[in-house]
Amino acid sequence: MSPSKSEFGPFHLLTRLARAVCLIGIAGTACAQSDGGGNDRRSFSIQPSLSVSTTATDNLRLDDVNAGKDKAVVGILSPGLSLRANTGLLRGSLDYAMDGLMYYKTSYGDRAQHRLSSQGTVALWDGRFAVDMRATLGQQAQSAFGVAQSGSTSLTETNRSQLATLTISPRLMGQLGGIASYQLNATGTENRVKDSVVGDSKSAQIGLHLSGLGGSQRLLNWNLTGQAQRQTGGQTRRLTTEYALLGLSYRPDVDWSFQAQAGAERTNFVTIDPVTSSTYTVAMDWTPSPRTQLNADWRKHSYGNSHTLSFTHRMARSSWRFTDTQAVNGPGAVGASARQTNYALYDAIFTALEADPVKRDLLVRAYLQAVGLNADAISNEGFLAASATMTRAQSAAFSLMGLRSTVTVSINQSKTRRLDPLSQATDDLGRFGNVRLRSASLSLAHKLTTSNSISLTLADQRNDNASGSQSSDLKSLLGNFTGRLNQRLSYSLGLRHSRFNSNLRAYRENAATATLTQQF
Repeated sequence: MSPSKSEFGPFHLLTRLARAVCLIGIAGTACAQSDGGGNDRRSFSIQPSLSVSTTATDNLRLDDVNAGKDKAVVGILSPGLSLRANTGLLRGSLDYAMDGLMYYKTSYGDRAQHRLSSQGTVALWDGRFAVDMRATLGQQAQSAFGVAQSGSTSLTETNRSQLATLTISPRLMGQLGGIASYQLNATGTENRVKDSVVGDSKSAQIGLHLSGLGGSQRLLNWNLTGQAQRQTGGQTRRLTTEYALLGLSYRPDVDWSFQAQAGAERTNFVTIDPVTSSTYTVAMDWTPSPRTQLNADWRKHSYGNSHTLSFTHRMARSSWRFTDTQAVNGPGAVGASARQTNYALYDAIFTALEADPVKRDLLVRAYLQAVGLNADAISNEGFLAASATMTRAQSAAFSLMGLRSTVTVSINQSKTRRLDPLSQATDDLGRFGNVRLRSASLSLAHKLTTSNSISLTLADQRNDNASGSQSSDLKSLLGNFTGRLNQRLSYSLGLRHSRFNSNLRAYRENAATATLTQQF
């Protein structure tokens, strides 16, 4: 159910936002001050922001082409907070925003959405003990075949849920008596979907990796890997995986490395009780230069083989990426592994300019904002799965950064099947069988002046199942003009046209947007 207007009404929401912005602004000002020695605290920064935007749409409820459209105006207030840390103890970034959506000229109730993207590493004990953390919060499509789908989270689409993911991974590294190096690691992950159990999951794993001193730099070296994992979901039984592998690595020169492992694996992915079987893997890495890298691995499993093929190549102002993977996924969002964001593409380009990941993060986000590209824009939102799945995915992406113009192309495809034959979970795979997702997008951006730019994005997302009984196709065209009034105040004006067709509904939607963003 949607929150009532009293909970997120304009006056109440403005009051909460004003308090939040004041507190954030005070904290940001304090952290921007100099330390006792007169040096700027550049290693840790806090930047609050506030965005005010409005959208005029001719089809708020995504009504069918044969029905009357619900024209409306949507006002959005978005206080945000960005943190960057680059100290000896903590390295990472956090970006959070709360979107308060207020609807006018419609009976639809006001509501709030939250967006979070954060990752960081805490290093202790001279770097021998570290904790990696990652948390995300955002909107996720529930079904690949929802009654109506859209590329905007402000429309009244019933096919979306808020998905929260938290991962914590402590690891301990060191040497054993001058004979071997070790890494002991543990990982805990939890996915929570608001107002639904489809996609909820918990997993915990612990692993140990041993290798001869010198690691992969030696001509010939040995390694031993062991891991145990447990995972459960809101509608799935407890799944276990345990394996132990003994292997050899061979590095004939600095460009090439090879690895082979063999051992035993015990799992209950396709059986009631865990079954033990043999498993082995082969892997190869080729790095002819810092700009080019090819990675490939293949592993044999009793429930279905897995593999990874990845190629990346970057030049001074361009980046090429191709991936082909097949892997097991637990309950949660399906399709994420095949998606490329604008941020990932341009992060690869800026690697040549800035090696430090925290400083590079600032450069990439500043550039994308300057040319009017959404850092987190993706081509396909995937869907939620309630049990273990096997997904084969391919992704190809290209980006070219000129002196004033930018071109980004992304093509993705994935095929997903339910791995657990005993599962009775009700999701897309249980109702419709195997699901295929395909998407393509083209983005063009051009800087008119040092502070103004225009961008155009064309996207096509197609979903279907193995039998062909279900299908959907969403085409969208987005135009955007971005400008900056001063160093901290920016604005954007946009137009959107969407066309959607499926077995259940067809709709057309047009919208105009305006956004003003103040950074403090």
